[in-house]
Amino acid sequence: MVVAKKKIILAGIIAVVIAVLISIAIFSDIIQGDTILVSNEDFQLYSDKSYSLQIIQNCRDEMHCAVNAMQSISENESKEKVISTFQELVSLYDKNLPCHETAHHLGMWLYGYLNDVDKSLELAQQQCGGSVYHGVIQNYILTQKFQGTNLDDIELHTICENESENPYSIDHWQCLHGLGHGLAQLYDYDTLDAVKRCDEFQEGIEQISCSKGIFMQNVVHYFETKKGDFNDSDKYYPCNAVDSKYSPTCYHYHVTYLGLINDRKLKQTFDDCDGIVPEEMIKYCYYGFGRQLSSNIKSIDDALFLCKAGKISEYHKYCLTGMVMTLVNGNKNPDIGFSFCSHLSQEYKESCYDGLGKWVKMLYSDNVKRDSECTKAENSEFVLVCRQASFDGIKLL
Repeated sequence: MVVAKKKIILAGIIAVVIAVLISIAIFSDIIQGDTILVSNEDFQLYSDKSYSLQIIQNCRDEMHCAVNAMQSISENESKEKVISTFQELVSLYDKNLPCHETAHHLGMWLYGYLNDVDKSLELAQQQCGGSVYHGVIQNYILTQKFQGTNLDDIELHTICENESENPYSIDHWQCLHGLGHGLAQLYDYDTLDAVKRCDEFQEGIEQISCSKGIFMQNVVHYFETKKGDFNDSDKYYPCNAVDSKYSPTCYHYHVTYLGLINDRKLKQTFDDCDGIVPEEMIKYCYYGFGRQLSSNIKSIDDALFLCKAGKISEYHKYCLTGMVMTLVNGNKNPDIGFSFCSHLSQEYKESCYDGLGKWVKMLYSDNVKRDSECTKAENSEFVLVCRQASFDGIKLL
């Protein structure tokens, strides 16, 4: 990935509040009382460097605490030490805590520290759902607004060019998603104007990723401030007002807003999904609900119980596919997806393996590696489904 070479000095850190999968997360396997169960291997690896271990032990999932700690270290340690601590810290978070939100802020901090978007992205690994990427790009694009650049003059293509051999590169995807977060803020949460900028990218996954970042940020803003581009008298706005090609990505995140105004009541939120017009958009709401509910499952039985709370049985598969895609993204491990799909009942398997095949294409540019990954499917029928997964005509990923 090549990003604009222009270096922008950012004084301090832009105070932007990010939140992500807004659900009732289950931490019982991670936290006991006030202690995070960092593995012995991690402890041995990091104890002699201790900054990263101290931060995660003291801050846990308090994002501002982690950012403040990194800022303090940066003022008193060498650049080499700061960068190594940053990398160790993100790895620890990735292995021990739900960390998408925290890593967003750490990515923003990293760009503010380095003042170089290319170097920042080189350090942004596919950890915590790629959210370090999101934070770096978000902070980069926002600096242009604070410098007074005319919004329409901001050249988006130079920010997220794709030089990978893989047209579906996960790095490119994550960059565009972070850009979407920034666009929502650039246009002061006017999502209808912000999403028009996504037209500047290729139809398909580029526009999908860009628009998902916008609608996700809009929901995040509501969660944190009760503000955003919503309408108290129309619970489906803005998804029923945007260009129809962006409605799927809007509803994908809008279900979180519906859950919030329904006091997180599962069945009532599914009922609101069922009330979406036109009906063809309902499945994207179910898909988004699967994304959100993925943090609540410990077993396939949990997944089925939650997704089947929706009344329309033909859409249950979309909820389950939303779950598997989120699990693979969050854990960078297709094996989790293959295990998930294999334990589903027959009626849900094809959709599950097709979604997983798309993710395999994003993760790996080499066809041999893609084919090898797909052989992990349970039988030849689903190996083929995985290998033949296509992005043609795709409306949501």
